[in-house]
Amino acid sequence: MTALIVVFITLSLMGSALWIMPSKREREKMSLRMLARKHNITVQLTSIELPDKWDKVTEKESVCAYHKYREKPLKDFSDINVYPYEVWKHPEVCKNWYASQSFTLSERAISILEKHHGVFVAIEISAAKVSLYWREKGDEETVNEANELIEDLLQLRLG
Repeated sequence: MTALIVVFITLSLMGSALWIMPSKREREKMSLRMLARKHNITVQLTSIELPDKWDKVTEKESVCAYHKYREKPLKDFSDINVYPYEVWKHPEVCKNWYASQSFTLSERAISILEKHHGVFVAIEISAAKVSLYWREKGDEETVNEANELIEDLLQLRLG
């Protein structure tokens, strides 16, 4: 009887330990976040309010934000929001990507945006930083390309 109680307690403790262990997908996400940190990207779990086609905020989505800050904030810089769907008053900056202000993207940035159309949710370019919001559906290559895109957008100097 004593042995049965000891086995039961041991199995109970093992079950509790397995219950708190992160899943395979959670371990993959943590690996992606650590890689992003190696690129000096600040990682934040957040939610973003997305406009619909008529520019009314109707949806709030939980996402992962990658922020990269400029050494010096730009002066007289108008914030730019970029979305992977049409918003009626926003010009198209590349295929299926619309921005609150017209600007020119590099060929590499265009190819990255088109490749990850279903993964990236929004991009916010401000005087102080560039933020990329995404669903964390990808691999290390996706994180590396997200870093390339952010670096490219940090070079933007619109007034």
